[in-house]
This record gives sequence, structure tokens and C-alpha cells, in this order.
Amino acid sequence: MEPTRQVVRQVGLGQAAVGFTINSLGVCLVLLARDLDAVPAELVWLSSSFGLGLLVVGAAGRLILRVGPHRALSGASVVAAVGVALLGAAVSAGAAAAGALLLGLGAAGLVLVTPALLRGPGAAAQLARVNAVASTTGVLGPLALGALDSVGVTGRLALLVAVPPLLVLAVGAWRGHTATVPEPVEAVASRRAVGVAWVALVLAVSIEFCFTIWAGARLQATGLPAAAAVAAVSAFLVGMAAGRFAAPWLIRRGLATVPLSVTVTVVGTLLVALPSAPALVIVGLGIAGLGVAALYPVCLARLVHVPGLTAARSAAYGALASGTAILAAPAVLVAVGEAVDLRVAYLVTVLPLAALLLVVGWLPLRRAAGELSRQGQ
Repeated sequence: MEPTRQVVRQVGLGQAAVGFTINSLGVCLVLLARDLDAVPAELVWLSSSFGLGLLVVGAAGRLILRVGPHRALSGASVVAAVGVALLGAAVSAGAAAAGALLLGLGAAGLVLVTPALLRGPGAAAQLARVNAVASTTGVLGPLALGALDSVGVTGRLALLVAVPPLLVLAVGAWRGHTATVPEPVEAVASRRAVGVAWVALVLAVSIEFCFTIWAGARLQATGLPAAAAVAAVSAFLVGMAAGRFAAPWLIRRGLATVPLSVTVTVVGTLLVALPSAPALVIVGLGIAGLGVAALYPVCLARLVHVPGLTAARSAAYGALASGTAILAAPAVLVAVGEAVDLRVAYLVTVLPLAALLLVVGWLPLRRAAGELSRQGQ
């Protein structure tokens, strides 16, 4: 059944909050270390709170969704709002840690319920649109923190902007709750189909977070000062937002979205890794963002629509895939980067991931191209 416009708006609002807060974590931790007079290395683990949250809610996803996706959406919004408030106003490391953990869990809950609510015809295009909103607010979040901090007030307070919308979403989702219809047991779900779709999603998210986490370090290696490098990272987020707004157009026309996206990503990766001129690296980040943009929503839509797989189980698998990629991919990239130059690390990490995604993700997706095309209608 096609989700109502109200449901799409609610999911979009939740994704907007996720984009704004999670993409601000890096800047927030820098400001937090300064405000608390702490060593940044002591707080860096807080940036993993979202990945950890995804693993937790993914493991408990079917249990969480038993209360219904609307009530799960409401609860996740409250948890995220409390976490944002604690992290933004924290005056101690303990409060900041509690805030980061709650934000990670709440944001992960919002990610969990998204594919559970956006199912049926149009799912692939709708997932692309709500993720485009998240990418857009992801650009605005770090800018808002930096702008507020520049006027003499700790920029962490800018996170509080997300609290009222999250509370409004919590109330609206709770009131919009409808009785859940028992789903059939996924006895006919092919383990191979589920496994292939899950691996494809892990690869798609891994590629995205390799750029998200380490783009700033690559820009600094070209000679840009830290502040300029942080600002220039937004080129990737802008490219990803633009690509996700364009993704529904690609899906509606039944184009081979995955190979096209991987090709553009490879071109961007080469521009990020090979030149030494900062301007070319920034252009490469923008192109890579365009390429990466459609991979997550298309691969998630495929996992959601594995025949015989229930909404709760597919949503849980999706959260587990994202959490696995967010925690593992940057760690692998930095491990490679310690052995070789970071520019080489991009080549030996992102390019094989992209090639593997073509093999694992696109070949089975070719059989589903007609279905994805109809979903975008």
C-alpha cells in the first residue's frame, strides 16, 4: 500500500533531524573538547554512537517494531531529542557521553522505521527523496554550528534547533498510530537473495562513509588549513544532496542506476586521490557525492522488497547493514592509510568496494530493474 503524504512528511522530518545532527557530530566533538578542556582523542569514540546505535536497534528491530512503526517513530524522536539537548548543552563529559549515546540510538531508530513506513509502490523514489532531505540538512548542520560559534557562543547550542521538530514529530507520529496488521512469516524468503541484498547495502554505505569521514584529512593533505578543509568537505554533501534529488528521475526511467552511480563515483574518487591541487580534489568530492547519492536508497529499496521478507525484518537488516558499514569502513580506510598515503588508501579501498558492489549489487538488480522503475512511477 502506498504511504500517505503525511507519513512521507513525517519520515522526511525525521531524516532531516538525522542529517542535521549526525553530520554535525564531527564539528560538535571539536567544540566539546575545547569547551571541556579535554583532549579530542578522549572524546572521539562519541562519533561512533550512531553506528553503535544502528547495531543495537538493528538487533532489536523486530521487537521495537512490534509496537507499530508510528509508535517506534515517536519513541525514537523523543530519545533523539533528549540526546540532542544533552549533547548541545553539556557542561561535563558524562552528560555529553549520555547525550551522544541517546542521539545515536534515537537517530538509529529513525533510520530503522524509515523503510518500514516507506514500502510498496514508489518506495525507491521516496527513499531517495527523504535521504535527499537528510543530505541537505547535513550540509546545514556543521555550517550552523560554525556560524554560532563564531559570534562567541558555543556552536554546540545550534544542535538545539533540532529539538522542537523532533518533539512535534513525536506527538504527530503517536497520534497517527494505526493498528498493525500481522505480517506473513517470511518462509519463502530466499537466504541468498537476502544475503546478496544485505551485502550490497553494506558496500553502498561503506563507500559513502569513506568519503564522509576522511574527506577533511585528504583536503588538509593538499595544504588547505583545517578550517578551510572542514568547509570544503561540504562539496561531497552538496553533491550527494543533488544526486538524491535527481535519483527518483533515474529510477522512474528504469536506468541502470547502480552501474551509472558507481561509474560517476569512480571518476570522483580518481579526482580525489590523484591530483595535488585542492580545487581538483574539491571537484572530485562533489562528483563522488553525485555518484554515491543513489546507491543507498536503491540498495535499501531492494532489501525491503526481497520477496517473502517482512517489513520488520527487512528494516532491521537495513539498520544492521548501515551500522556495520559505518563502523567498519572508516576503520579499514584508516588502517590502509597508516600503511600507505591517504590518497592511495582511497584507491585501494573505494575502488574495490565499488567493483564489488557492481558484481554483488547490480547483477541481481538487473532482474529487478522493471520493478524499481514501476516503484518510481
